[in-house]
Amino acid sequence: MTPLFLFIPFILLLNVPNSTCQEKRITFEDYFQFGKNEYTEKNWPDCVAFMKRAIDDFKQYQDDTVSCRKKCQRQVKPATSSMPKIAQFHETSEVALCLLRCRKDMFGDLQSIRKMSTYHDLEERKPYQYMHICYYHQGELGMAVQSAYTFLVANPEDKDILQSLNWYMNQDGYSDEMLIDMERKDHEAKFINGVEAYDEQDWGRCVHEFETALEKTLIQDEKCRILCQDKIDWSVVEGNPEIDVLLASMRASVVRCEHNCLYKLANINGHYVGNLLAAHFEYLHFCHFKLQRGAEAAQAVANYLLFDDNPLMKRNKYFYGKQYKKDELFTPSQEMLEVYQKRELESRYLEFMEKRFAVKDGELPPEQADDHNPLSMDFHVEDNFEYNGIANLMTKQECKILRAEFDTRERDAFVKELEGRVKNLWPNSSFSSVSCGKHTREAKCTRAIVFSAETDDCGEWLGKWYTGCAVVFCDKKEVMA
Repeated sequence: MTPLFLFIPFILLLNVPNSTCQEKRITFEDYFQFGKNEYTEKNWPDCVAFMKRAIDDFKQYQDDTVSCRKKCQRQVKPATSSMPKIAQFHETSEVALCLLRCRKDMFGDLQSIRKMSTYHDLEERKPYQYMHICYYHQGELGMAVQSAYTFLVANPEDKDILQSLNWYMNQDGYSDEMLIDMERKDHEAKFINGVEAYDEQDWGRCVHEFETALEKTLIQDEKCRILCQDKIDWSVVEGNPEIDVLLASMRASVVRCEHNCLYKLANINGHYVGNLLAAHFEYLHFCHFKLQRGAEAAQAVANYLLFDDNPLMKRNKYFYGKQYKKDELFTPSQEMLEVYQKRELESRYLEFMEKRFAVKDGELPPEQADDHNPLSMDFHVEDNFEYNGIANLMTKQECKILRAEFDTRERDAFVKELEGRVKNLWPNSSFSSVSCGKHTREAKCTRAIVFSAETDDCGEWLGKWYTGCAVVFCDKKEVMA
């Protein structure tokens, strides 16, 4: 049986420089190309060696870049807002001079990347796409599996790597212990550990792992943001633009890159967990609750709701509110509030750039009053949801209608009426199902709204797992934070 490997086109061969002077100037771009050349020549050991050097040098390049940018931001004294613009220009010049000197010290004459496509290839773990084949031909099944799996985690939709990995799994000597992501970041490892602790009902370890995961996530987000400073989309620059037009395009590219960092970090072991910050608090509130830490559980709920107003979390707030009877407990932490405000301002800025600069048929959108107003700095983090309205959604007689053994016109009519009541609370919601049964069931949507139709707790707001008679609605609101 022959392994079905992905097709990788032949690459133009380059000669590896021999002199010691030149070798000092070899970068991850060169090593990656050398590795592809050796792959083409079926020189498997050198293919692996060059790809590993490319990976190591790429990481060093990123670390050195972050170090320079942090150093220069720290050393240059910022101009105050009261100073004239020329003082701010001078500050930018000082930062630029510091960066040039630092990068000269770090990288010598090769201070800039020759091809950004190679940078993106390294970000997307492309060396492992070659390495798994090279390792296999060297007879190293374990390393071939690790390399293939490492590439798969960053590219879960790649059919070729899935096919290759499936082939490896059917080879003699394969074991699941070989499925190791060699590029797993600290925040991923801690998040995975937290999920394991949650599943094992080890509530103390669950809190520790997720709180550590959150700290490491914010550190990774900062590093990612710093690396965005040169992620400029030059394709939008045409002709000889005004300096403000040029700066607006450049800044939008950088801010967009910065804002997207958390989305990139939300890929945990090859699975997109959605809003990454909210995902931490989805576990933390319950682990705190099981440890009887009501204040911490309530704050975790409040932190979650900064980034996602999922009805299931609002239901948790409703449940905790009835138990603790202290609204002041549901106050988000200062750290998460600052993160929320930063991301909210970025969202407003990017929305303005994308809508107001959208050219259609060669024309900009019509001028609006908001085109001349400063960016809004107002934040409304109060939860104004009508929690008291839940108790009035259904009467006992109406719950009895929902418990009817067969579909009836009366039940269909009431479901439609109830949908209207629910829409008053969740405008984007729609009816999903009504059912009865003793077995535990799970709502079929991620933003489920579930109410009991049982006699004893008619109208009670339930979670996504429920038993007995219940009616389910789904909130279709899209959330990006």
